[in-house]
Amino acid sequence: MATASTRRLPAERTRRFGGFVFWGMLIVLLLAVLVPPWINVSHYRARVVEAISRALGRNVTASGISMRLLPRPGLVLSGFVVADDPQFGAEPMLRADEVAAYIRLSSLWRGRLEIGTLSLDTPSLNLVQKADGHWNLEELIQRTSQVSSAPTPAKRPEARPRFPYIEATDGRINFKLGQVKKAFSFTEADFALWRQSETEWGVRLRAKPTRTDLSLSDTGLLRVEGRFQTAQELRDTPLTLKVDFSKGQLGQITKLVYGRDRGLRGGTTINANLSGTPAAMDVVLDVTVDDFRRYDIALGESLRLRVHCTGTFSTLGNSLTDASCEAPVNPGILRISGNAENWGIDSYQLAVTAQQLPMDRVISFARHVKKDLPLDLNASGELEAAFEVRKATDDTARWSGGGRTSQLALHSGVLGQDLQIGAIEFAVPGSPVSPARHQATIARQHKPAKQPATSPGFALVVNPFPLALGAESPATVGGYVDEDDYRATINGASELTRLVQVARALGIATPAIGLAGSAEVQLDLAGSWAGFAAPVTSGEMLLRNTSAELKGVNEPLYIDNAKAMLANQQVNLSALAGGFARGPEITGSAAFPLHCTSPADCAISFDLHSNELSLERANQLLNPAERSSAWYQILGQQQADAMLKVRLDGKFEIAHFHLGRLPADNVHAELHMNAGKAELDIVRSDLLGGHHSGKWLADFTQSPPRFEGGGGLQKISMDQLATLMLDNWATGQAAGKFGIAMQGADTADLLQSLTGSLDFTWAGGSLRNLALGGHAPPLAFSSFAGILQLGEGKLVFNDCQLKTAGLVYDVKGTAGFDRALNFRLQRSGGPSYVVAGSLEQPQVQVAPASSTQAQLR
Repeated sequence: MATASTRRLPAERTRRFGGFVFWGMLIVLLLAVLVPPWINVSHYRARVVEAISRALGRNVTASGISMRLLPRPGLVLSGFVVADDPQFGAEPMLRADEVAAYIRLSSLWRGRLEIGTLSLDTPSLNLVQKADGHWNLEELIQRTSQVSSAPTPAKRPEARPRFPYIEATDGRINFKLGQVKKAFSFTEADFALWRQSETEWGVRLRAKPTRTDLSLSDTGLLRVEGRFQTAQELRDTPLTLKVDFSKGQLGQITKLVYGRDRGLRGGTTINANLSGTPAAMDVVLDVTVDDFRRYDIALGESLRLRVHCTGTFSTLGNSLTDASCEAPVNPGILRISGNAENWGIDSYQLAVTAQQLPMDRVISFARHVKKDLPLDLNASGELEAAFEVRKATDDTARWSGGGRTSQLALHSGVLGQDLQIGAIEFAVPGSPVSPARHQATIARQHKPAKQPATSPGFALVVNPFPLALGAESPATVGGYVDEDDYRATINGASELTRLVQVARALGIATPAIGLAGSAEVQLDLAGSWAGFAAPVTSGEMLLRNTSAELKGVNEPLYIDNAKAMLANQQVNLSALAGGFARGPEITGSAAFPLHCTSPADCAISFDLHSNELSLERANQLLNPAERSSAWYQILGQQQADAMLKVRLDGKFEIAHFHLGRLPADNVHAELHMNAGKAELDIVRSDLLGGHHSGKWLADFTQSPPRFEGGGGLQKISMDQLATLMLDNWATGQAAGKFGIAMQGADTADLLQSLTGSLDFTWAGGSLRNLALGGHAPPLAFSSFAGILQLGEGKLVFNDCQLKTAGLVYDVKGTAGFDRALNFRLQRSGGPSYVVAGSLEQPQVQVAPASSTQAQLR
């Protein structure tokens, strides 16, 4: 029977053994940390470098060597350099500040040094291609394959050394063509190379493509993994590679490839499988672009583009045979197939076909690349097309083929009623299905004497086709497209509202004017593919019986006749004859932008003439407060602040202008208005038998609006002024200079706020209701001059003198806008008078300091 002491014995032994293990591990750890610095391994450097050189088949140098025991034993080489074959250049093939060579411990027990893993930290690898097309890497692989070495994963040691597992982290891969280093490179590269078996090698790469001459981001992540076998010639080397590219932003990829951002956006993924030999390699490629769009277009819908490609690639001439790329566009398909030599630089033959391509998918693509298309624009119908392009060595590419749409119709809210188009035929000039020769005048008046079977360079001529635009007969539309630009023409009768609807549905700039009525149009629409340039519209329109809804104007303008010329993004109206329903009639010309992106670039210029206009009528047309109902039907809505955004520059002539009961004839003026501030320069006007000129300023950005002005008056008939005031109270002729200011939204407020001054001279006149000193009226005078101050609803006489019958009177006091009088005629050495009452019935009294009497009849 076991005693308690014997039961404790195994437990004590267990604790002792655990203690030995702990202290043993601690001692090993201390030795791993403390011993390496005391071990001199410099004499191993030559052997290690020689072993690496033998394994790589390249001259290898290292400036220093040290030992490392943790996390696994090995030697650390500093200043590590792998030389390149001199025929590829003097620059090293590979350079690394530090390389860890991890030794196989079993090789030390056999008295030999064998490297298991060669780990490079932040290396720089130069891949060089000679003029004959060969790369330095392929010769390295060939030489390495010829070195007698065992496979990397071999478990048992052999007489020959096992090939090391070569790995690198955070490296850089540069590319050179001859002696020229290219801007393209791989950064943050992790790659590995090992000998999988006697005849097979393994390779792995993970890197980010970039350029040294550009600032790039989101260029994607490239992953390559595969196997290749040894052969006498590299072109006969069997290989299997899997290539994945992900997280690439399309705009940055185009910048990487072309050196500039092409303006497209989308997340790009590429998956490729390569199998065969470099001389005949089968390629299967899948490309996907998610959320494809133009850089300045943001839609709620996401568009995915997918392409599946197959073919055979050969490094012998960099040729591609039996290539076929298909993009499914349910239920149709878009396919490109053919062959190419030297990456297509020397020669190629390609066929492009579209089968049962749904037009709604074509329009969906257009919404993502064409700005200003309505969000709800869609289409029905199908597209069929077949093209072929051939290029022989030292020749240009020649195209042939064509296609057509069927049952094409466009749908959008801006169209109202669907636009039925039907069939559109298009073809390469000279193809059997191309338009007749006289129709090729659309193609920039291109009229070759004899068209070849194929056409150099890509170009398409669109057959003229009828397009119903609301007129009794349809208009005719044709077009031309080539590699650089495009052009479309439209000729015939059109209803303007429908024409504007169609233009807006197609994303074509239109004036911010509502138009209705008939017109004969001859319009060209042209543009360039480069830089997403907006199309430019030019041509002319003959308007007849047209109505126009103008922003900021309360009634429609009816145009009897006008000619509109479109050029340089401007609309120039000439021979304009029309008017408003209740007047005035208008003739003249005007010019305005075809499309305004902001109020600052939306200037309207004009030269208009009217026989008659009143201030009251102008107020009815322009004052937002006078807008009694939503009469407009084309614009859809008016903006209360439209006049605060418009820019006007022009001149006008009005034969008869009425400011209330005050007539002005032959008014010649210039108007400048910008962002709610207007300047009216009256060059000349006939007023009260005389003339007026001056400048008026208006600020509609304030509430209430503020007005100020000044100018000169010449030969003003006081007789006419008195008649206008319904009281024949004055005669004579006046002149002067004035400056006034007022604010308000109606006449009462304007008169109440009126302030200013008038420096006047009134000659050869009389006050018919006024008499002084017992004389019978009227009071005649040779001169009445001075300064009148305006304010608080009255005129204040300041520094005024009246000369009559050799006497000079100083005039001081006020005359109210309500015709109330309160002023004093005073002179030295004689009687002075006080005038009160009203303009019609003035009351004259001798001033207390004078015995002179004045009486009124």
